[in-house]
Amino acid sequence: MGEGKHSVHLPFRALKIMETPSVEGVYAIAIGVDGELCRLDDQWKPIEKHARPFPMSIQHAIVVDEHLIATWIDRELMIARMGCLPIDEPFKEGVERGDLRKTRFVEHAILPAGAIWAHVLDAEPLAMTNMDDGFAFVLWNRGVYAFDVTGVERWRAPPPEWPELANLPMSQETVELFETDTTIEVWSRAGGCLRLSKSNGSQIGTGHFDLDGSLSNVYGSTSVRLLLLSNGRCYLYHGGDKVADLSTQGPIQHALCIDDSTWILSGWREEILLEQSGVKTQKQNEVVVQHILKGEQLWLLTNDGMLHHSILTE
Repeated sequence: MGEGKHSVHLPFRALKIMETPSVEGVYAIAIGVDGELCRLDDQWKPIEKHARPFPMSIQHAIVVDEHLIATWIDRELMIARMGCLPIDEPFKEGVERGDLRKTRFVEHAILPAGAIWAHVLDAEPLAMTNMDDGFAFVLWNRGVYAFDVTGVERWRAPPPEWPELANLPMSQETVELFETDTTIEVWSRAGGCLRLSKSNGSQIGTGHFDLDGSLSNVYGSTSVRLLLLSNGRCYLYHGGDKVADLSTQGPIQHALCIDDSTWILSGWREEILLEQSGVKTQKQNEVVVQHILKGEQLWLLTNDGMLHHSILTE
């Protein structure tokens, strides 16, 4: 599908588009595969030229009011950063990757350009989520942390553990955080779920789900959890009961909840509509990265940097 009324070509290949309802004049931001950032208007057009504040890919990103909280990681250079960028002004271009090789000492560390605050991380960030007016994240072998939007720590909890899953591979590796009204759920790759209090990080409970593969992502609402596996399998639970078990062509990149019984899955070269009445698929030539509901219109983002109208629900 070429660019036209029902399609838009972004200035780079995008990993994710995040809506920014608190920022006047900015509808969303696009995040590129190489760490590019671009503010978009309500027609998906760039507001100004995109920038790359830090010369590596963005691992995690969330929007908190008028701020983008992100982590950057380069495993080859063994460098990780966390920072807060303002969304109500243009993003700033940062240094080149080669400059990072010249500054190996923490006191001379280069930080993301234009950051309100930023930290050098001494451990890999594994997961991040919004938490009320702040956010929570997990660092490998360090623990779970809750910060406010100014970068001030609210609480920390020990590294999550699931002793009952110790005999399973990757059972102690955190893969996702999920926010509920009162808790933060910490999910392990083997299906363990540890619930922490949002107020102080204390452990409230733990449990696990039997999975036929490794967990890659968790979506949901008050009483619903959609578990996505790395092999393309997905499980839908209502109130703890499994109500759907679906195998797809490959890893699912994103899930969009229309209501508790209707989900749109961004599949491997396919769109998937999961409803109580059954499953509907729409083939695509490219890998589907994300679905976005803009008003009444469903859009799909593909890995070639194109946004298209989706006909999946028509």
